[in-house]
Amino acid sequence: MIRLALKVKMVPELRGYSDELTASMVDVYLASQQRFTPDIQAHYIYSPAPSTAGRPSVEGLVRIWATHEALRLFQDRLVNEEERKWIRRAIDEIAPARHFPNLDKTVALERPILFSNWLSKYCIPISRDELRDYTKARLKVFYEEELGCATCLHNDVLDHVLRIDRVFRQMQGHLLLIGVSVVGKTTLSRFVAWMNGLSIFQIKAHNRYTGDDFDEDLRVVLRRAGCKGEKICFIMDES
Repeated sequence: MIRLALKVKMVPELRGYSDELTASMVDVYLASQQRFTPDIQAHYIYSPAPSTAGRPSVEGLVRIWATHEALRLFQDRLVNEEERKWIRRAIDEIAPARHFPNLDKTVALERPILFSNWLSKYCIPISRDELRDYTKARLKVFYEEELGCATCLHNDVLDHVLRIDRVFRQMQGHLLLIGVSVVGKTTLSRFVAWMNGLSIFQIKAHNRYTGDDFDEDLRVVLRRAGCKGEKICFIMDES
């Protein structure tokens, strides 16, 4: 949120909205903290998130806040659709009603809210069709070079790709992907790592794999990343 507020101050016509933006985030945080606690799920603890670049309108500014701060920070941790609907309603109600009374809500908060820098030098809003066409073309190259298999590009896949990409762009970014086996979690992670020019190190476990083997794998990763400065995506499959 601090980074997003700084971006506001760099755009003269939006400087006057930094307090409202911060207050909106605090209100959503307090509402979410009261509704979702670690007693419900152990990982319902929140930390700051980075933002984006560009020169948005007020509606665009709120849209950036909604996706990069509120949805990614809060909604992505929630485990069922009822909870996700609750946080979406909170975002839609808090910012326009309390802090941006003149906001065009249909422009600022129309779903889906997707941002990416894959199609531009900057992180900009994109449509799902644009994202689908670009991702489909890049996946084709990725399959030919790396895997030799295909993934169905439904909407959830596109959303996950952007989430993974956002994490990989953070310093020491990390994420936990939860789901049944063979749904493409590892494949999507490998694809986004490939898109970002990251080397991939994945543990190759077997029935004789021990704690000592794991320690050696960690040493290998740390030497490559720390001593050689190599950018690595370290994938560890629970199975």
